[in-house]
Amino acid sequence: MAADVSHGLLAGLMVCGLVLLVVSGARLHGWYLLACGFALAAFAGLERFAPDDPLAHWAALALVLWAACRLQFVRQLLGLSRFVPRLDKVALVLLAALALAALHAAVETRLPSILRVLQALVVASTVILAAGALAVRRRTNWPALLFCAGAVLLMAGISIAHLPGWSEQPWASGRVNPAQAAVIAELAVLALAAAARLRAERAMEMRAHALMAAPGIDALTGAASRTGFERRGEEWLREDRQFSLMLIDLNGFAAVSERHGRAASNAVLAAIAQRLREQVRADDLVARLEGSAHAGVRAHDNSDDSSFAILLVGNPPRQKLAEMAIRIETAGARPVAHEGRLLAGGELSMGIACHPADGDTLAGLLESADRALQHCKRQRMGPAYVFAGELGQRQHAGGAAA
Repeated sequence: MAADVSHGLLAGLMVCGLVLLVVSGARLHGWYLLACGFALAAFAGLERFAPDDPLAHWAALALVLWAACRLQFVRQLLGLSRFVPRLDKVALVLLAALALAALHAAVETRLPSILRVLQALVVASTVILAAGALAVRRRTNWPALLFCAGAVLLMAGISIAHLPGWSEQPWASGRVNPAQAAVIAELAVLALAAAARLRAERAMEMRAHALMAAPGIDALTGAASRTGFERRGEEWLREDRQFSLMLIDLNGFAAVSERHGRAASNAVLAAIAQRLREQVRADDLVARLEGSAHAGVRAHDNSDDSSFAILLVGNPPRQKLAEMAIRIETAGARPVAHEGRLLAGGELSMGIACHPADGDTLAGLLESADRALQHCKRQRMGPAYVFAGELGQRQHAGGAAA
C-alpha cells in the first residue's frame, strides 16, 4: 500500500514536471522530469530486488542518476553559473563525480561501495547547493528558500535511513522508508520552487513589456526616459515652479562595456538609476537621457548611454544640493554585483543648474548644467559637482581680473 502511494506521488510529480516543461520550454524542467523518473525507477527496484539480487545494482544506478539530475536541475533553478560561478564550478565537479559513480554502479554488483559513495555525493552536493541558495537568496527569493527547506527534509531522511544499510536488508514494501519519503518530499518542494521561479519570470516579462509600452519610461532602468524628463520639465516651467536640475555622467563608462560586455554595462546603468532614486524625494524625477544629445547640450563622452538627469522640485539652498550631490557620489561609487562579480561602480560628475537663476527654458537649463558638468569633468581636483551659477561667477571674476 505504501509503495503504491509513493509511486503515485512520484508519477504525479512527473506530470507536474511535464506541465512546467511544456509551459516554459526551459531545459531545467526536463532535468526535474528525469529526476522524478529515476527516483520512481530506483524505488521500484529497491522494493523488488533483495540486496544480493544480481539486478539490484540497477536500482542503485537509478538512484545515482536521480542525484545527478537533481543536482543539474537545482544548479539551473538557482542560476549558480550566473550568480555564484565559483560554487557552480564545485557543483560541476560533483556532477562529474556522480557520472563516474553511475559508470561504477553500471558494472559493480556489490552494493555497499556504490551506496556509500552515493550517500557521500548526495550530502556534499546538498551542502554546496544550500550554500549557493543562501548566496542568491536576494535574487531568487522563493526558489532559494524552498530548496533549503527541501534540502533539510532530504538530509534528515537520509541520515535516519542510512542508504548503505540497504545492502544489509531489503527495503520493506509494506512501510515507508524514511529516505524514500524524504526524496519524494524534496521533489514536491522543488516542484513548488520551479513554479515560483516560472511565476517570477513571467511577472518580470510582464513588467518589462509594461515599461517598454509605458510612455516616458526607460525600459532598461525603470527611470523616466528623455520624453518623460522633457514632459515633467516643461510642466514645471508652465506652472512657474522653482526647481533644480542635476545633469550626471558616469566617467569612463565605455570601459565597463568593453571589458565586461553589454549585459554588465546594462547592470551598472540599472544599479545607478536605482541608487539615484533612493536619494531623492517622491516628487522629484530621475531620468536617463538616452539617445542623441538634447538640444542645447553638447555631445560628450558616453552621454548617449550613461547620462542621467534629476529634476528636484523647490528651491533648496546650495548647501543642501551639495550634500545631496555628495550622497549621490558616494552611492554611485559602490561596486555593482553582476553574475558573481563585483563591477566598479560609477565615478560620477555632476553639473547643477537652478530655475530661474540659470535659465528660463528647459534647453537653457540643460545648457547651463552641461557647461558646469564639462567643467567638473575637466578639473582634476575638487568636488564631483559644479554649480552653473558659481561657474558663471568664476568666469566673470576671471574676465574682470584680466
